[in-house]
Amino acid sequence: MLQKYKVFIESTYIIFSDTDQGLPNWTHQRPKNIGELVNGLQMTNFQVLAPDPEQAMLTFFSHFKLLQTAGGLVQNAHADAFLWIHRFAHLDLPKGKIEKGEGTVQAAIREIEEETGLEGQFELLDTLACTFHVYEMKGRSFLKQNHWFRFRFFGTATLCAQAEEGIEAVFWLSDEEWRSRLAETYPGLRELLSATC
Repeated sequence: MLQKYKVFIESTYIIFSDTDQGLPNWTHQRPKNIGELVNGLQMTNFQVLAPDPEQAMLTFFSHFKLLQTAGGLVQNAHADAFLWIHRFAHLDLPKGKIEKGEGTVQAAIREIEEETGLEGQFELLDTLACTFHVYEMKGRSFLKQNHWFRFRFFGTATLCAQAEEGIEAVFWLSDEEWRSRLAETYPGLRELLSATC
């Protein structure tokens, strides 16, 4: 069975796989930070072939801090409406850091509530794949693993953006609207939603 992990670096990516993906092989040393990674990429996608792609990815990014987050695509049970946020000039889904001792689904629901103001019951519809990307903050390089879920929401739909998390707006979009606006999202999220929803 094919094992593959795609890590996005802005609009480029590295695939860690046990099967040749038809991309150039990464031949540089492991990057110590995002600057070294970007210099090695030079706007080209690469692959790293390994019998254990997940371990290869973690080893490759061993100088980066691993951050686990969870979030989801939330459908209003009473309307053709899906919950979206606008943050850092992108259309995005609510998500946030998984706290110690917290499960991924529990973390996703908590973060959705905190970032959007929703209060009510969340029904888990589906577990989606994880997305991966790297970024830099305060001089530190991070590898972020985002755990994604689909939920149906029953409850009060009064929205309130969590400004301290950089969220500029929270709103509902119809199924057709959010699909037509996927170009405004991050590449990993766009690919995930296009393939699974």
